[in-house]
Amino acid sequence: MYEINDDKDKANIYRRACDKLIQTVHECLGSPRSNDKDDAMKIDPSSPTGHVGRRIGKLDSRKITDYGMEFDGQYWHYIDKWLLALARSGHVNEGIHIAKSCFPAFFDEGHGGIRWKVSVDSTAPPSLRRAGPSDDTLVGLIVFSILEADRVRSDDDNSDDAPSLSNEMQMLKSALIGYKPRVTNDPLGWGLEAMYDQYLTGKPRTRMLASIHESALHPSHLSLPFRLYGAMIGARVAGEEVAPKAKVDGLVEMALKYEENIIEHGNEEHSSINRVMLAVCLLCPGAVGKRAGDPTISLNA
Repeated sequence: MYEINDDKDKANIYRRACDKLIQTVHECLGSPRSNDKDDAMKIDPSSPTGHVGRRIGKLDSRKITDYGMEFDGQYWHYIDKWLLALARSGHVNEGIHIAKSCFPAFFDEGHGGIRWKVSVDSTAPPSLRRAGPSDDTLVGLIVFSILEADRVRSDDDNSDDAPSLSNEMQMLKSALIGYKPRVTNDPLGWGLEAMYDQYLTGKPRTRMLASIHESALHPSHLSLPFRLYGAMIGARVAGEEVAPKAKVDGLVEMALKYEENIIEHGNEEHSSINRVMLAVCLLCPGAVGKRAGDPTISLNA
């Protein structure tokens, strides 16, 4: 925003803060939580932190993660968003090295899909070894394509240090042949589908998303705020095609009052992610919106 308004001083302040945040995330979640052998992460000198992937950072951990969300592990749907953040913040080189490093752990070559979760050491627990085509696979292709496009057009002197993601992209494209995008009325899932639909030729989910927007954007979802805020992000990115602007603006106003009340009178579970998600919503389309130089993905190609 400050760059758009040509306020270079403020832009540089936030750029330095962004760089520090990226460094902190890599130092913390890109490294083992302890020296215990059960917390070990796979070594990869080509990765920015010397390890494969990024942990989610759960409080509880064990060597072989669970199928659900109780124990620490690596979640693809967090890594793909981190890769998009790195692309948008100008850390393309780091994003490509992370993507290339962790791809073999998540991609099931036998069945052509992205595993939604692996253990911290990048191995898949027995129940997660098989993965077919899914939205995780699709989002992987979208984010890898953005990183690759940024790499190709970059004038940075160090751009040659980043390898191409073309092989990984071709594997993802092959896995998605015949894949039909689905929709859900789960608020967070609906929002992500609306957000990523902008990167697909013809926006194939728009009509289906619009048909269930009342359910996905229902105020009752404020019982778990970050999930509702995810729906609001998708709605603000996709615009009137999926949901009336007045409805979304009303939810934003309600959310701001809710968070203000929480700050003044108490605390809540997931308060950090709730406020981060709401901040992203307020800045939409911002970094999550499709940009002029971003590729458009054709599922029939």
